[in-house]
Amino acid sequence: MIEGARARAALASARLGDRLTERLHQTPDERLARLMRSRVRRAILEGIFWQMPRYLDPGRATGVNAAVLWRIAGRPNGETDDFRVMIAHGRAQVARGSSGDRPVVTMTIDGVDFLRLISGSLDPMQAYFGGKIELAGDIMFAAKMGGLFRMPTVRPDPLA
Repeated sequence: MIEGARARAALASARLGDRLTERLHQTPDERLARLMRSRVRRAILEGIFWQMPRYLDPGRATGVNAAVLWRIAGRPNGETDDFRVMIAHGRAQVARGSSGDRPVVTMTIDGVDFLRLISGSLDPMQAYFGGKIELAGDIMFAAKMGGLFRMPTVRPDPLA
């Protein structure tokens, strides 16, 4: 019974991630920018980061032991929202803030670009070479990091 409940919860979480990804693909940048300057910014970012461990592919993450610091820019006060993603033993943990072990890589990105990146609308390499994401630390690890996670999917629009 408990396993069935866990399976249903995991499926619901995956569907929520897919729906969020679809919405992000459909939303214009101007609207996302207003959203990321509003009071719901924190809830949006926390919702995304707290879900990250569910999307880690344990097989691909085997042998990885690293902390990644995400600095999401674009707050109205000029500061960033910082999240640490620690990957070890095929699992991920997330913490708010920048304190802790020295990160292998620090990624700084604007809030709208972050939403585009996690939804698959913004290619990580294009973001880096286009100056939309700043990397400090092990750039090669940053390039491999996307492969450690299963990304939510966008279903094709039947009307397109």
